[in-house]
Amino acid sequence: MYTVDILIKNANELVTIKGENKPRTKKEISNLSIINSGSIAIKDGNIIEIGKNLKYKAEKIIDAKGKTVMPGFIDPHTHLVFAGSREFELDWKLKGLTYMQILKKGGGITYTVNETRKASDNRLITESKKRLDTMLRHGTTTCEAKSGYGLNLETELKILKTQKKLNNTHPVDIVSTFLGAHAVPKGFKTEEYVDIVIQNMLPKINDLAEYCDVFCEKGVFTPDQSKRILEAGKTHGLTPKIHADEIVDTGGAALSAKVGAISADHLLMSNDRGLKEMAKKGIIGVLLPGTPYSLMMKDYVISSRK
Repeated sequence: MYTVDILIKNANELVTIKGENKPRTKKEISNLSIINSGSIAIKDGNIIEIGKNLKYKAEKIIDAKGKTVMPGFIDPHTHLVFAGSREFELDWKLKGLTYMQILKKGGGITYTVNETRKASDNRLITESKKRLDTMLRHGTTTCEAKSGYGLNLETELKILKTQKKLNNTHPVDIVSTFLGAHAVPKGFKTEEYVDIVIQNMLPKINDLAEYCDVFCEKGVFTPDQSKRILEAGKTHGLTPKIHADEIVDTGGAALSAKVGAISADHLLMSNDRGLKEMAKKGIIGVLLPGTPYSLMMKDYVISSRK
């Protein structure tokens, strides 16, 4: 009898999500391919067989009777590596200040950027590992992690290198995204900083990221500036992603279709035309309803709009 490293057996429900290696849409999402009394055989870190009542010798046997066994969660939008806690902003939010008003007061991204720039490599690794540990405890086994709290080449590289170290040492798999265009740092004009991202930062990313993201938003980067950054990222082998229409409708959803992004995130204020263009191109929409909730906005999800 073939010997495996781990045999998980007797699962009341084994959820396989069997199917093609592409995003599921509409009715396909409900096809979970559940196996009752399911088993999983694992060898050298790979699943070699799934089915009912598999018969293998195993160094470790896990009896999953009464339990559901399913693939780990994938978190497609995280800001993993940063320093600085912003609970002090709650008072401003309770007083009615908006996201952009808090940013102008020195909170938001600006505050976190300042703290992250000052943080040592060891501090970033230690604090980020705690976040990963929390994710793992709640079932997340893969996460996309964005830079963006450096806004200069030195710190952006420090963040991406930290993510690479954690990916090599932590059980959670990390897929890195370069988000140098998360905001415009103090002392720079927007166009000036766009040129810095394109000319100075993107050529230095090399193998530290798979994706390039940009915060396409009123008061941050316009659709034209966002397009220039994302197209430049493509010339360096980075697949586009985009923060789209989080606060106002800037046409970010439609832009994601134009540049061939793999995903467009937030989409709270996106217009129907832009969403339809995304759908035609098969672009993944990543909704983050917890974000506007924590910002105390009136709209929490797309469907709440009149």
